[in-house]
Parts: sequence; C-alpha cells; structure tokens
Amino acid sequence: MRQALRFIPLFKDLTSEDLDSIAALLKHVSYPKGSTIFRQGDIGNAMYLVESGQVIVWDEQAGEALAYLGPGSFAGEIALLLAEPRSASLKVSIDANLYILEKNDFDRLLKKRPAIAIHMTRELGQRLVKTSKQRFKSQIRRISALWGVDNGELVRTLSQHLKKPIAIVPLPNSQPYTPPADVPDVFVLSGKNISLKNLAEQLGVQIEIYSHIIILLPTVSNALARKAISLADTIISIGSPPDWLKASVDALAKNNFSAADTIIGSFGPPPPWRKTHAPPEKIWETTNNPVALNRIARRITGHTVGLALSSGGGKGLAHIGALKVLQEENIPVDILAGTSAGAFFGGIFYAAGWDENRHRSFAAEIQTLNKWSNWDINLPPRAGILKGRKAKDLIAGLVKHKQFEDLELPFYCVAADIMTGKKVVFDSGDLADAIRASLSIPMLANPWQIENRYLIDGAFVDPIPAKLLRSKGADIVIASSVIQALNGSHQNAGNDAVEKMPHFLKIITNIQSMVEEQLVQTQLNEIDVMIHTQAKVDHALDFTRAKSIIAAGEAVARAQIPAIKACLEATHDE
Repeated sequence: MRQALRFIPLFKDLTSEDLDSIAALLKHVSYPKGSTIFRQGDIGNAMYLVESGQVIVWDEQAGEALAYLGPGSFAGEIALLLAEPRSASLKVSIDANLYILEKNDFDRLLKKRPAIAIHMTRELGQRLVKTSKQRFKSQIRRISALWGVDNGELVRTLSQHLKKPIAIVPLPNSQPYTPPADVPDVFVLSGKNISLKNLAEQLGVQIEIYSHIIILLPTVSNALARKAISLADTIISIGSPPDWLKASVDALAKNNFSAADTIIGSFGPPPPWRKTHAPPEKIWETTNNPVALNRIARRITGHTVGLALSSGGGKGLAHIGALKVLQEENIPVDILAGTSAGAFFGGIFYAAGWDENRHRSFAAEIQTLNKWSNWDINLPPRAGILKGRKAKDLIAGLVKHKQFEDLELPFYCVAADIMTGKKVVFDSGDLADAIRASLSIPMLANPWQIENRYLIDGAFVDPIPAKLLRSKGADIVIASSVIQALNGSHQNAGNDAVEKMPHFLKIITNIQSMVEEQLVQTQLNEIDVMIHTQAKVDHALDFTRAKSIIAAGEAVARAQIPAIKACLEATHDE
C-alpha cells in the first residue's frame, strides 16, 4: 500500500513513515457497476484509490468522460486539502473495490504530523498552475457480452477502428472461438479460472491492457453469465437471443444494474436496420451478415456514420452524384436523413438499390417526370396550384412502393406542419407519403395531409438535418448540401439593366432559398465533412441540367473522400 500511495502526486515527497500513517487510515469499500461515488458539484470530503474494477471521471455538463481509472489509479485527492465542489462526477463502470481516505481522518493526522501538510500544499500549488481539463472523445463501450457465433467480421471491424489489442474472454460452456487469421491483435484469453467472485476484478485488469473485451456467453444460463451481462456495456446477439438472455437483461434493467440500452423489438418483426441501429435497445440483435456486423462494430467504437441530404429543388440532383461516389468508395452510411430534395433523392437511391446503369439512366429519366401530364391542377386553386397526388404516385413507383421498415438502414424524412410551424420527422410507414410531404412547396402544391396534419416542404424548418442525425446516434456526420446564398448569384445584380419580372416558380424558389440560407447556419457545427456543391437552376423544378449537376456533385464528393476516410480511421485518443 505504501508504494501505491507514492504514485499519488500529492504524496510523492512524503516519507515512508508518513505513508504508513496514511495507509492506516484507509477504509475498504465496494461499489457495483452503475453506482455514482460522488457527483459533480458535491463538496469533496474524501479521496479514492482503485484496487480493482474501473471508474469513470464524468463531466455532467458536457455529458462526456474525462478519464477511465483502473487498478492503482486515484481520484478526488484535492478534497483532502480543499473543501471545494467536485469538478466532475465519479461513476463505476466495472464493479470496483476502492480504498477511501476521508478528510476528517486526514485532518486529525495533519495535526499530529504537520510536515505532511507542508509537502502536500507545495505540490497542490504546482498542480493548480499546470492543470487544465483535457477532454477526449469518450469511448464508453469497452466491454461487450456476445451470444452466438461471430464469423470474424465483428472483431475485424472493431480492430480496424480501435487499432489496439482486443481480448476475447470465453466463459465456461461458451462456443469455441477461432480469431480471424488476418487480424493480429486479437487475443483469446483463458476462461478456466474465471469465477463469479473474480470476474469483475479480472475485467478491471484486462481493460487496462485491451481496447475492447468481448465476453463469450455460454449456451445455457448460469450465475456467471448473468454477472457478465451486468458488467457489459453492450449485449450482442448474433441470431435471435434465447429466452434466458432476454429474461436476464430484463431483470437487470428493472434493477438498474446494466448500462446497456432499452428494447429488443416492437410488435411484429422489426425492420432489418432496427436490429443494428435503433437506440435504445437492451440487446443489439443482428445476423452474421457482414454489413450488419460492421454496423454494430462502428456503433460500439463511436464511428456510426450519418448522411444528411439538404433541400434545394433541382439543385438536389447533386446528391445523386455524391451518393454514387460514397457507394464506389465503400463509405458506410448507417443513418440517413433528408429534407425535400434530399428526402426524394436519398429515398429513391436507398429504396431502389441503385447500380451503375441506374445512375446513368436517371439524368434522362427525371426530365420526363416534369411534364404537364404529371401535373394534376387544382381548378380553381385554393391551397396550391397542384393537387400533388400524381407526384405521390410517381414517388411510390420510384421507391418501389416500399415502407420505411423495408429499408436496410434508418431513414429520417423531414417535413413541416403548416398549422403549428413545427418540424415533423417520419421514420416509419409509407415512404412515398413522407417524401411527398417533405416536397410540398408552398403555393405550388397542396400541403400533404397525413392523419390530421397538413405538411409542407421541410426546408422551412430544417433544410439540412445534421442535428437530427446526432440525436439519432451518429458519431460522424457527412452532409451533402446544395444550399447557397442568393447574393451575387443573379446575373444582373448591381447594374441598371431592366429585365422581366420573375415568374411565380422563381419567386417561390428564391423565398425558400432565403429561408434555407439562414437556417443552415445553425447546423454547421454538427457537420464533420461537408460536400457543398454549387449548382444553378432556374427554379425548384428545373431538371434540364440534370447530367451536369449530378457530375458536379460527384466531383465535389470525390474531393472530400480523404477527409471522410480520415474521420472513419480516427481513433478515440486522436
């Protein structure tokens, strides 16, 4: 214990006799996972020394980890000298055994040995001058409990993102595991000596060595398996989870023992993407499909990719070029959000499963959609010139009459409620209905009625839904935007030339552009990589330059690929 105390900076200059006096005051305490030892803002009254397990220093205001502390680490030592509010909370992430030194006991010791206070005050002064908070992007999920057989894809993607050793811990009676030969930093540890009594202690030691630990659960329920589930940050089931696993997780959730999330499924079979990305769940249920396992691995390591597609009418054709490049470069997209043109082009791209031939044919096809036979005119006009029912039917054909639940990834479609002015986000039900609502350009088309709401173009509330992606779990946000200022874009701006009054489509388009330009500023801080394509159209329904606009989006996206790959390859300590 003397040596452990000497590692604490406040004690490093004390004599062996002083250290032995402090050690005699230490009290042994144990905390289960999920406990809060002290909270940010509490007046400090003790120091803690970690014997086993792991604790997290947590900034409540920022909602992020400042440090992970394992065996031999210490926290709260400033409280021994200063009765100040705690600068952060201390929470238990793995069942922890700690030694506590209370300030009252320490104060009594200082009266007997005042030299200790002199040494500690000198060290404290130096620390206050040098110290500043060093935040890092927190990787909270460090331990996964796995049921089922991983064919190597999960571990391979974890290793790719973490770039550090990974440990596999097989519990007794778990299925045999052979690590993939092409992943060198995966180590299968022996599970023979693991017991109910020492599991937390062993994990506390291993987490200091390995970047991630995967506990292989047994085929049948037992007390050790239930303990492992309670210690895990993430519970993954490859294939349908057995009843005992569901029951164990439910029991833990009711008792607030587990930090894992909240719902296995819904009424009826869940859509494919809800098994790999639909926070929150108690169990991350997936298949052995490489795409699904890769998505799980990115979610664990904080590399979930969200793609936001902006509004912009005909300019939004640039999204098609951007999507083509992301597909060609194998850039994963885990969550998609689109507004207006972004909802339209993104929705048809992912619903129809485009290939190279479809990319080539679409530029010509979209120009055939914008013709008089597809315009159902209101006579007389009331809410809009067009009814928009034919537009909805065209959209339904392009998305192959699919529902949101049929897509392989979560898709969020943004519209606006004209009666309340509030944003409406669709993520379930009829895909064409939601896209038609998001495309309802005011005065041009009737607001689209869904249930008892009248919906218009989402550009008036959220033209580039990056914040929405963050709220849905995206760690990396890529945005494809065609929003641009009107200033200087008009060819006769600033001169005395006289020209015709703009037609109603151009007036509506420019009004929307002015709104978009203001609202997009609130989203910029949420975007990691921006694919910003400059494109010119006469109005929102102008698709005459489709081929050149798609090519422009492709060129801009290709230029951003190095930045996107840098985000994907970054680790949490970079």
